[in-house]
Amino acid sequence: MTDQITRAADFDDSQIALLDQAFLIASTDAIVIDQFVDYKKEIGAASIAMDKYPKMSRATTALTDGTDVDRTRLTDTKVTLTPEEYGAVVGVTTLANLQTGGKAPIATAAVVAQNMVETMNAVGIIAGEAGTNIRLANGAASEGAIVAGDIIQPRDLDYVHNKLTRANIQFFEGENYIALAHPDVISDIKLMPEFVAAAKYASAIQLMRNEVGIWKGFRWVSTTGVTVNTDAGAGTVDSYHTQFFGHNALGRADSKVPGLTITGPFDMLGRVINLGWYGVVDYGILDQNAHWIITSASSFGTNT
Repeated sequence: MTDQITRAADFDDSQIALLDQAFLIASTDAIVIDQFVDYKKEIGAASIAMDKYPKMSRATTALTDGTDVDRTRLTDTKVTLTPEEYGAVVGVTTLANLQTGGKAPIATAAVVAQNMVETMNAVGIIAGEAGTNIRLANGAASEGAIVAGDIIQPRDLDYVHNKLTRANIQFFEGENYIALAHPDVISDIKLMPEFVAAAKYASAIQLMRNEVGIWKGFRWVSTTGVTVNTDAGAGTVDSYHTQFFGHNALGRADSKVPGLTITGPFDMLGRVINLGWYGVVDYGILDQNAHWIITSASSFGTNT
């Protein structure tokens, strides 16, 4: 990722390589939401079109001997994502560098990488939380009427699973869909009698980052990037948007891949170097039929 770096005069190539390595170690494959997105990169593009292909009609009519098959034109629709700028920066002083024996910049690069991971994960999840297929847990009348007992129920999951399967949405590995949930919601799910922890999987499927187990046809993945809403029940109950989806539900488009930046010094005495990250990215829902949300409370929520 060294091509992402804007070099500063006070760092030589070997120091920059160390900073880049620290950044990579802290950031590689750590964005939870990116495990489930279709990805497209077009460097410098103002907007990026993600292709979406429809299913073909079922060929239920028997072929006639000597008659050719009618051709079907495969047409695609496009979902346009418009990348936006994201980034953050930390100033590292010469004094801090000297007092730590040169370790401050390396530690800062790791901190910056972690900030990038958490930010990108949250941005991707927020994009999914804008989905329009929503079910309220436990029969709640409205999102604002959710009370402490409105945690996700088996019938809620049966409903969403049915919606995904009847739309012929493709499973992830293990013939299951994905459930992306806040740790508070995950703690409720783990208490369900039929929940199978990831450590007890009978089949040898590759675990995803933060995967905790399987229940009701969903592989449950935990992430703190899920928004916690405190406006439900007149501010008395936290509510959560748990996302459920199969393949082709979410997309990510990069105009500039997020990466480490080094700039400066810009002060008169050259005491501050700026270490940060910067990227131009957008996430979005590609296929609404492949994406559902259940809004619920949690018995582990801070306001319940």
